[in-house]
Amino acid sequence: MSDNRCRVIFSMKGNNFLIIFLFLTSFIFSCQEAETKEEITGTPVAQVGESYLFQEEITELLPPNYSQEDSTNIVKRYVDNWIERKLLLKEAESKSGIDQKELEERLEDYKYQLLVHAYKQNYVNEYLDTLVTEPQISTYYEENKANFELKQPIVKAYFVKVKLNTPQTQLDDLRKWMRSDLEPSSDETEKLKSYSYGFAASYFLQDDKWLPISELVANTPFDRNLLLQKNKFVESEDAAYYYFLKINDFKIQDQVSPLDYVKSQIISVILNKRKVELQKELETKVMDRAKENQDYKIFVVE
Repeated sequence: MSDNRCRVIFSMKGNNFLIIFLFLTSFIFSCQEAETKEEITGTPVAQVGESYLFQEEITELLPPNYSQEDSTNIVKRYVDNWIERKLLLKEAESKSGIDQKELEERLEDYKYQLLVHAYKQNYVNEYLDTLVTEPQISTYYEENKANFELKQPIVKAYFVKVKLNTPQTQLDDLRKWMRSDLEPSSDETEKLKSYSYGFAASYFLQDDKWLPISELVANTPFDRNLLLQKNKFVESEDAAYYYFLKINDFKIQDQVSPLDYVKSQIISVILNKRKVELQKELETKVMDRAKENQDYKIFVVE
């Protein structure tokens, strides 16, 4: 055997894989035992260059209740993926054009980003105050109204879509309910909601929620540019459905967004500011502690 190594080419199929697998690992191990006895700390399964995959690593992957066939497939996929990754890495090391110094610098930078990010995130998770009060939200809103201009019209509205073959009496009821004042707890509102929950193809009945009008009337015959009028009721139809829409309130583009429309956005902004402040606090603590303990030195070269 050249270079004192045993090299074996084999195929692994079906349920015989584990048997062949165990036999060959023992065979490979016996062939290389004299040369690599001190290097190998387990039973080798595969080798690429100086890297080994050990049987003990694979054993940990196998769930206790899997069938032999499933376990065989898991092992084979893992071995194949391991070999492919190692071969690609070996190829990349020789042909990537990155010298060793640059590679070490990149790895050090990646290590810094990975570890420091995790450390900062753990610190933030431990000390972040997630309670954002209504006064805090209102204060931020009033101080930053210029940042909350609407990019498109929004509405508070009722919308109901029903099939074209809906009985006429039900259509008449829908029109009557939609034309009424539709106060939140009125009989007409309750009837409209009850009917929509049971029979409508789709609906939007959250009268306290702002919604972009483009989203509300998407895939309907309505022209959104003709709808912006308070307490306006409109209806339309196409080849398959009737559409009923009641505009309760609206805001046009470039107006300042209502507070309740941007409330969740404001909460996110406030929490993100707190996270940034905590990260800066951690950085300051680390530097102050290191300075106090004299953990670093600065050498000035003249």
